Amino acid sequence: MPRFPTIFALALVVSLPAVHGIQIQPQRNCSYSIEIETTCAPDAETRDHVSVRFSDSEGNLIIVKHLKNPKLLYTPKNGAKQGGGYGGFARCAIDMFEARGPCVSDKVCSLYLMKVGSDEWRPGWAKVYQQEGGSLVQTSYMFYFRTFVPQNVWNENGGSHTNSGLRNGIDNLMPPPDCDFHSHY
Repeated sequence: MPRFPTIFALALVVSLPAVHGIQIQPQRNCSYSIEIETTCAPDAETRDHVSVRFSDSEGNLIIVKHLKNPKLLYTPKNGAKQGGGYGGFARCAIDMFEARGPCVSDKVCSLYLMKVGSDEWRPGWAKVYQQEGGSLVQTSYMFYFRTFVPQNVWNENGGSHTNSGLRNGIDNLMPPPDCDFHSHY
């Protein structure tokens, strides 16, 4: 059987967008920094494999399958020390992880964490920054967890986030009006 019709059909399909004036734009990737605090609760730290996924209200989804190579931002006196095998998620520590993925077009409004392993891990909060012009710009709300993350399950913060930390002394537990948490999963 001759191969000419198959090759011709493939060439036609590939050239159709150009013929009809449709231009396919490649999806742009952005650099993100994810900041995560581990609480000071007893046994809050973990050495387990931790993943994060976050998205904006437009459905742009970024999944980081393994958070690794942390930059230790804060640790209390005599706490964890960066370097020499530090894997992140030490008790009372704040770590930052770098990631790349599709660019969000709106503020990040949902964030899930998952861990694989048998350790208990109790994150306090997480937030996402995006690289813009050589500087980091916070592109998410602050997402509060404050509970142990179950094993092998995407764990949502339950909609607990705020733009300004605390409002009137209590957490703002309501999602912003422009964010639909569950429409994209």
